[in-house]
Amino acid sequence: MSPLVYILVFCAAFVGSGLKAVGGFGFATLTTPTVAIFWDVPTAIAVISIPTLCTSLMNAWRTRAAVHEGLRPFIPFFSMSLVGLAVGLTILLNTDPRLMKFILGAFLICQIVWQWRQSEKPAPEESLKRSLGMGAVAGLMLGTINIPSHVIASYLTGMKISKERYLFVLSASQVVLRVAAIASIAAAGYIGATALWLILVLTTPVLLGFFVGTKIYNIFTDQLFFRIVTIILFVMGALLVVMNFEGLAAFF
Repeated sequence: MSPLVYILVFCAAFVGSGLKAVGGFGFATLTTPTVAIFWDVPTAIAVISIPTLCTSLMNAWRTRAAVHEGLRPFIPFFSMSLVGLAVGLTILLNTDPRLMKFILGAFLICQIVWQWRQSEKPAPEESLKRSLGMGAVAGLMLGTINIPSHVIASYLTGMKISKERYLFVLSASQVVLRVAAIASIAAAGYIGATALWLILVLTTPVLLGFFVGTKIYNIFTDQLFFRIVTIILFVMGALLVVMNFEGLAAFF
């Protein structure tokens, strides 16, 4: 493989890890497509899941004080995300990833527009129906295209919680999902020599990017933080729709 390929992966991992330290997502979004261009999607999921698990643990640790605000309202979300993950991994090899990315983009746009229209009325934490639905979608997106964080982020931003609690819950849910995903992918035999080598290549840019991101995170107030996160989610949703429209066309 050309050294330019590894440089490209290095840059994607550095920027993505920085974004994850700031907003809890962005690493898988940038690195999964980059790795999947040169290797297959299951290998990409295997390679990205382990660094994502590590950065999620670091995010959860630095915002651990938020655990006192309670996790009980999010248990249905965590539980249903595992169900969605099982379904997603099952259909991974039988679904056009472009279609799943298009669906994710359309879902994000609809979710954010709905949140803007409900801005004066935060989504209740105790909404069982919303927790179950969003959890299932998050798990499904991890299993099929390795990008669950956008769904988790849009679920949490609608609640108007503190940025520390947002990042802690998002990271905790990522830990739960990634542990299950890594176990499933390893059992399927996708964590081999190639995957392990790529994980080693990603270690340095992931740590560097995460360190830079933590410094940027401390600059924002809660209101500004969530405004920026929402804008980024909307832009990424629009890009996913535009760049993967052919997946919808191929389906029909």
